[in-house]
Amino acid sequence: MERADRPDLPYVTATAALLRLGRILSTVSAGTARHLARHTWRRLKGRPTTAADWPEELCRIVERLGPAFIKFAQIASTREDVLPPRACAALKRLHDNVEPMRPQDAHLALTEHLGSERAELLTDFHPEPLGSGSIACVYPARLSDGTQVAVKLRRPGLTDMVRRDVTILSTVFALAGRLPGLSGAPLADMAHAVGASVLRQLDLEAEARNLALLRDDLSTLEFIAVPAPVTALCGESCVVMDFVPGVRDHVEVAELSTERRRALADQTLRAIFEMLFCTGLVHCDLHPGNLRLTRTGSVVVLDAGFVYRVPEVVRENLALFFLNLGFRNGPRCAEAVLASAEQVDRHSDTAAFTTDMTRLVDRYGGTTARDFDLIAFSTELFASQRRNGIYASSEFVFPLLALLMVEQTVRRLDPEVDFQAIARPIVFRAASGRPAGERRRRLETAG
Repeated sequence: MERADRPDLPYVTATAALLRLGRILSTVSAGTARHLARHTWRRLKGRPTTAADWPEELCRIVERLGPAFIKFAQIASTREDVLPPRACAALKRLHDNVEPMRPQDAHLALTEHLGSERAELLTDFHPEPLGSGSIACVYPARLSDGTQVAVKLRRPGLTDMVRRDVTILSTVFALAGRLPGLSGAPLADMAHAVGASVLRQLDLEAEARNLALLRDDLSTLEFIAVPAPVTALCGESCVVMDFVPGVRDHVEVAELSTERRRALADQTLRAIFEMLFCTGLVHCDLHPGNLRLTRTGSVVVLDAGFVYRVPEVVRENLALFFLNLGFRNGPRCAEAVLASAEQVDRHSDTAAFTTDMTRLVDRYGGTTARDFDLIAFSTELFASQRRNGIYASSEFVFPLLALLMVEQTVRRLDPEVDFQAIARPIVFRAASGRPAGERRRRLETAG
């Protein structure tokens, strides 16, 4: 894979890392001390004590630690099967409700981006954000012709801190991956993927390009909407894009009818599978803040900062893997993994790996969302690779991360959805040479 697709994490000196680590520990200690002090005060006053407010304090600690920690927390918040439900509920605030920039900072950032022509290009800019994330905040505005738009502005002064934190967190996760019970999980690769994504999200001009590509790729899906960037007004620190009606609504799954929930689960999975098997351009950050349900029954895909292009050979083998998973053909699934592995040599026990895969596929193949545990499945898959000397391609991690982010959302929408059945016709269409996004690829080639 080209380095442009997966850049090396930045080098950070030991002194800078230790100084930052000290600040991290100080922030965690202070937050913990505040929680314990409140707990002790309640006891002294004879009031009921509870641990229920600890997740909220955890959320505040993560927010103070900054963008890299927030991104890992966003991913963790989607895994109610791993973290306590109260912790997941508290961390979900970090999807799009981080403390926003001060109004004067937002005005200054916009002025620095657009220059003196700002008044002519944008009107009705409101410094009260539509959403505030770890890297940027989004504000409402209008173009000079009255068109309503959303303006995404990057927070100032993030680069150095993000670089240090990404390196520290990647090291911690790599060490955690060696612990008993976690040795099969691709924690180091996932940490690398998330860390590199945080760094890429600092470049909003690249995000605008990705947004345009995703919009084109997913245009054939009826219930999926992707805002179009206003290219002439985008830059490294700003994305100006269409304002999608209904995107501000915070719609709970329980508010929707059973039929609408099933349709949305179907469309969400189709969007993921179109990206994985057909277009090759995958949105790997579809947490609930970036995958919005609207009251009109559509799904809006936002924030194209963490987008990954799956290499052709990996895409083909991934399609083969999913197709045979649905048919419970373990040996063919093993062939797909082996074909995409970085290294298979004379020391690799491919027969034992195929046997492991057959057992695993027999257990999970053809199951619905309710019964399919992606974390357990992937952990066993990577553990078998490690045990049998199969050096897995790290590029398989990016599709896995994309699926991990939407698994809980899909399960809440329709626990009976058969995601393997939805994938099957898309895989067949991709194999027949009629994938969505082909027009875009032809245009890119011609250019």
